[in-house]
Amino acid sequence: MMFNSLNDEEWRVARLERLGLKEDPFKLSADPRYLYLGPEHLAVYRQAQGVVSRRRGLALFSGDMGMGKSSLARRIYDLYAAENTVIISYIHTASFKSAMDAARQISTAFGLPAQRSFQRQMDTLERLMAEEYTRGRNLVIILDDAQMMESEALEVLHRMYNFDYDSKVVQILAFGQREMNTLFETNKAVNARVFVRLALPPLTLSSSLQMVLFRLNVAGRNEPFIDDDAFELLYEHSQGVPREIIRLCALSTDLVVQTEVSTITLEIVRQVVSYEA
Repeated sequence: MMFNSLNDEEWRVARLERLGLKEDPFKLSADPRYLYLGPEHLAVYRQAQGVVSRRRGLALFSGDMGMGKSSLARRIYDLYAAENTVIISYIHTASFKSAMDAARQISTAFGLPAQRSFQRQMDTLERLMAEEYTRGRNLVIILDDAQMMESEALEVLHRMYNFDYDSKVVQILAFGQREMNTLFETNKAVNARVFVRLALPPLTLSSSLQMVLFRLNVAGRNEPFIDDDAFELLYEHSQGVPREIIRLCALSTDLVVQTEVSTITLEIVRQVVSYEA
């Protein structure tokens, strides 16, 4: 083990409180309260809103692991889930193995029954699209980890986008790793329907610091917690990947909790990254 195990949760909570923290600000588990939308994420967030509100159709949002794609997808889902004029579904892992698998999973995500044949499944889905369009409601599908689907599954998207009225009946927001773009290029008909492609870049030093300060504020601390030179070293090793920044901050906080210091110092970050080499 890299650090001594902290089995006494009450002791840990007390130590965090000593640091002015009501809770752990660097938990890796998803918590919508801790989602920080910096300039890099806001560009994608606003573009996704535009795709939905203006009925633009298909959008691809890509990025490397740890860039915050799933957190962003969840935020967009939460934004529209309570709206009466939007019917939205969120498929967490779009690992469709075939066109039939895609048609079934998308249908069941909208509460439709599974059918025995592909044609019947598509008929059921297209009937829903027609009904909701007549009611003036906007169908939205969020596909997460979309790079995992087989190319055959894209035929379902092709069928859905052949079902046009005077505006797009369904909006699809696909989130995935960079190879997702290559996947969509295998189907020229679907690829031609892509309205926008955006890639989530690494965070800048400034955005990274703002994200950390935001998380600290949510956890109850308003004073500086990490020294400037310590954060610069941490950022260098994280390469601007949000999940990696949070992980390194968590490891550094573990060390602070076990000592008498009150901030993450350069020496603490050096100790953490030395274990990473």
